[in-house]
Amino acid sequence: MARRRFSIKGTKDFLVLAVFCAALCVWSIRDAWFPTKKILKKHPREIAVAFTVPGVVERVAVSEGYEITGKTLLAKLYDESYRVKVLKAEAAVKAAKSEESPDLEAKMTELQQAHADMNACTLENTDPSLMRTTSHGEEPLRGRVLRVLVGPATKVEAGEPVLVVKPVDTFYMFNKTLAVLTFLGLLVALFFHWIASR
Repeated sequence: MARRRFSIKGTKDFLVLAVFCAALCVWSIRDAWFPTKKILKKHPREIAVAFTVPGVVERVAVSEGYEITGKTLLAKLYDESYRVKVLKAEAAVKAAKSEESPDLEAKMTELQQAHADMNACTLENTDPSLMRTTSHGEEPLRGRVLRVLVGPATKVEAGEPVLVVKPVDTFYMFNKTLAVLTFLGLLVALFFHWIASR
């Protein structure tokens, strides 16, 4: 019985596939291990967490290594001075209403700001300043606490980092996996191209 020989046609197809896999592999390696500033802005490897108001830290509710999931209290400032501002603003609004003052709207704005400042003394991962835009929409901050930068009784300014969090982000893992798979695809395509060209 004669021995059958198998011939594989389309060696150029395998070469085109190899070039495609090589390009995709290089692209995914760049995104996974050497991201650009634009990618790092969209997918930061670390996020500094800060209060939006100044004050003295009452307590830090998380420690290094803590996994942030769901609604989590991160830190809290002493809020007595902010409570006093709210009471003063409420009294000013009440007085403006009774006098039918033309600056009632300005007093109401001050009251709203005083309430917002008092609420900002409690830092949670669901706060608007910590919400992240992902491919799934707006999501609260999730991840692992890398560093705690302050302790109780520490005075902090608005915007001064109190924690550093490594966010949960599948972007880099996806690109690393894609790099490995496309490299394997490149090797397979080159192997079949080599067989077909013999």
